Amino acid sequence: MLRRSSRNPVSDLTRVEDYLEVIYSLIQEKGYARPCDIADRLNVKSASVTGMMRRLHRIGLIVYERYRGLTLTSKGERLAKSVQQNHSTLINFLHILGVEEKTAQLDAEGIEHHVHKISIDRIRCFVDYAAQHPSWFKTFADTLK
Repeated sequence: MLRRSSRNPVSDLTRVEDYLEVIYSLIQEKGYARPCDIADRLNVKSASVTGMMRRLHRIGLIVYERYRGLTLTSKGERLAKSVQQNHSTLINFLHILGVEEKTAQLDAEGIEHHVHKISIDRIRCFVDYAAQHPSWFKTFADTLK
């Protein structure tokens, strides 16, 4: 479990999750994640990325060697996959509700770190049900018009 600081535990955990999600995504896309790519994706300064890389290394979520790059530990990869899966679930849920892509992305990013595991599991079940029952989904979608 991540140690939370006394400053603002929710935003600290959210930042860690955002970094892990970006690192995981970059590794999936390019095979590697460089600090400059992370900085670009998160729109932060390189110094901020370096500080977070040291922190993620210290808490056992990545292996980071300055000037050499980084890899996710198994613990880091599990957490990153979970965050990414929650993000996808929320995007799909918002699409079901008829929310367009750009808004769905913004909203999912805003709420993904604040939804309880029980709630996200229920949303995932709902999304899966909607995908498996297209006639139900069409009926629902028609009510949105």
